[in-house]
Amino acid sequence: MITLYCSNKLQKYIGFKDDQIEQNKHNSVNSWNGHLFTINRKKCLFFMNHDTYFSFVVYDIKKPDIKNLNQLFLTGLIKELNKLSLINAEQEAHIKSRFSEVFLHKSINNRKVIGQMNNLIQIMEYYKYNYENIQEFLSQDTYFNTCLLKKENNYFEAKDAIKEKLSQLFTHLQIQK
Repeated sequence: MITLYCSNKLQKYIGFKDDQIEQNKHNSVNSWNGHLFTINRKKCLFFMNHDTYFSFVVYDIKKPDIKNLNQLFLTGLIKELNKLSLINAEQEAHIKSRFSEVFLHKSINNRKVIGQMNNLIQIMEYYKYNYENIQEFLSQDTYFNTCLLKKENNYFEAKDAIKEKLSQLFTHLQIQK
């Protein structure tokens, strides 16, 4: 189960009003921030993990697509993990079964995560001028998860942080890469 803390903009787009999950469900791998933004006149969903800052973008969202938010999230996550060669087929199947549900929640206003998201969205705005098709950049480039980030005086790459969290999850479940 994934807990998705939605920005106000995403809440309005989805149309949900109240919290739908208890606060004690917070878990480092399961907790994500979601934000809706526009680039090249296309609506996009930006997802970032609270603990690792691992992120991915789902490009060109239409209003009917939002009904399948669970599938959009899961497909985007799997695609990004595969792009970085962080999982194998068995692990992918486990992730699909474990994280098949996405519970929506009002934003908890985690300023560090929101700041990182805004920074990466600004970088994306810059890169859109270097590519004829920004979707090409989003589908091929691994910049968001390979750039150095800072958290509590430590520098790290988001892909390494999520790899560690996933290895802990898979070790616990006896699934090896």
